[in-house]
Order: sequence, then structure tokens, then C-alpha cells
Amino acid sequence: MTRVVIVGKGAPERGGIPSFLALILDSRLAHEFDLQFVNLAGRPQVGGRPTIGNIMRTVSDAGRVWRAARGADVVHIHSALAPGVTLIRAGILALAGRVGGARTIVHGHGGRIELWLTTPARRRVARIALLAADTVVAVSAGSVAALEHALPSKSVRLVENGVDTARFAAPDTPDGRSGAATPRILFVGTLTPRKGVVDLCVASDRIEELGVAHEVLLVGGMPDEGPDARREALAAAEARPGRVVVGGSRSPEEMPATYRAAEVFCLPSWWEAMPLSILEAMAAGLPVVATNVGDVGRIVEDGVSGLVVAPRDPDALAEALAGLLADPERRTRLGAAGRRTAETRWSSERTINSLGELYAEGARSA
Repeated sequence: MTRVVIVGKGAPERGGIPSFLALILDSRLAHEFDLQFVNLAGRPQVGGRPTIGNIMRTVSDAGRVWRAARGADVVHIHSALAPGVTLIRAGILALAGRVGGARTIVHGHGGRIELWLTTPARRRVARIALLAADTVVAVSAGSVAALEHALPSKSVRLVENGVDTARFAAPDTPDGRSGAATPRILFVGTLTPRKGVVDLCVASDRIEELGVAHEVLLVGGMPDEGPDARREALAAAEARPGRVVVGGSRSPEEMPATYRAAEVFCLPSWWEAMPLSILEAMAAGLPVVATNVGDVGRIVEDGVSGLVVAPRDPDALAEALAGLLADPERRTRLGAAGRRTAETRWSSERTINSLGELYAEGARSA
């Protein structure tokens, strides 16, 4: 049986990459391949910075990957791939996998990739850092284009994120909503300004001024940038007591119920690739309000399954949210359309099929 080593930050970490890793490990791939998981979670770090602690952690993690790669066919490394320190770290882990004798796949999940790979110097860094990678995977069309420009001699593949639609189905009520007296706006993501948390808090002020009752629930944990970024987001929430609630991190098992307890999902990020949280919200039948970054415009059809607005524009965000909060029928219609789109276009089965093909190709080339 083909042996595949999966490398990345899993539970107890929260976020897109841990959710994606859980999807792989709980899928039929675990029966079709001999999967081994090297979980890099559990030790504190500040992402994207060349600190002594991060360097030592990378050396230690590279040793773990090298040991796991011996006798394996494929090593599949998951990383945000930007900024440069994160990219170099992924390249070191890929080199460890290659030295261990396996074919290597580097899977870039972050929406910052296409924003970072914008200069000749940075593209040279990418080419050197990823020399040991046999295949580079991206989750959005924009990231694929940026990586192909930086890595002309590499095989760059698009593997779109997918969602287990059955897991997020909402059987409670006809439209799957909570029925609460005060409509709830749900945010899911790391608590940091770049995810638009502060923008959402400011938009909540505008909605309040319009006389539209609502509550904002922020669900998420520590960002890679460290506690300073989270502190700013928390301060914005704490300045609006009773209206903006910090819900903390939730386990994957809690997330379907978390989506069902809201009326609108909002992700006002400054950049993204293909956010899993939007796919989960759509699968749960929630209408989505999100910023037009990364592949969000491909996921959410504006006016059909949700509303798409410009990033860093709290006024536009408030207008879109207030309109949905005041119109339950429209919320139901957009949520149902999103659910259908998730089922027909963004099912996790497509993602699993693509990964299975990659693993099979890697084994044949090993």
C-alpha cells in the first residue's frame, strides 16, 4: 500500500489548515493509502518571523519529517507559504522529506501567496526555497497563477477546498436557522485585523445607528502573528459589550451547531485564498457576506448565494449586513441557494479525488 506522510498543524490548533488536515485523515484516503500524520501543532511560535525559537522549531520539525519520510512514498506538507520565512520553512521540510527518500508535495493554503510573490527577488526566494518540492499545490486560481510565475519549472496544481455537506446540514428548522429574537452575525476565523474583525465591529456600529437589532459572534483563536494582533481585535470587540461577543475557539464537532445558531455569516478579510469557513457556512444554509478577495467571488455568487463587498469598507459591509438582517425571506433564499451550490460545486469528495490522484502519481514516480 502506498505510504503517505501528512505534515502540518492539526488539532488542537484551529483554522483552515487543521480543518483541511482533519478532512483528509477522516476520508476514504485513510483506507486507500497508508497515511501517517506528523502533527506540527503544540509548540508556541510567532508565524513569519525569523526568531531563535522558530529556527529551532523548524530544525526539530525537519528531523521529524525526515524520520517519517524513510520508507514512505509521498510526503505532503501543508503551509501558508507566505511571508518569506514561512515559505523557507516549508522548503526546509520538503528537503527533509526528499532526503528521507520520498516524493514531496508542498500545499499552499494561504491567501497571502499571490500578494507576496510580487517582485523578482521574492520569486527567486520561492524558486530556491521550493527546489526540493516535486509538486506545489494551491487552493485558489490566483495563487496558482502567482506560483506558476515564480516556479516556471515546477508542477503547480490547483486543488480546490471542499466541504462535507452532510456534516453541516441543518435539520433543525425548515431553513435551518436558530429562530432567535435578535439576529446573529457569525464570524469564524483567527481574531486579527487582517481577517476584518475590526471592520466588522465598526460595521456593527453603523448597523446599530440604522436601528437594526443584531449580535455579532466572533469565533476563532490566536492568529499566527501572535498576541498583539489578537489584542487589537479583542479591544474592538470589548468596546461594544453586549453587541459583539467573543466566543473563543470551537472544536470541529461544535462547528455545525455554531453555524446553525446564526442568521448571517460574515468574513470581511483583507486577503484570502479559498476560505473553508465560507464553504462550511454555505453548507449549513447560511447566507454569506464576504469581501471580494482571493476566490471568494468564485464561491459566493453576489445576490444569489450571498453578498460580496469591497475589503476594508465598513460602510459597504454594514449596508449589506443590515439589508439581510432586516429581510428574513431574502436570508432564507440566499442561504438555500448557497446550500445547493455547496452540494453541487464544492463537495469535499472532489477535493479527496484530486488528492488521491496526486498520491497515486507520486507513488508511481517514487
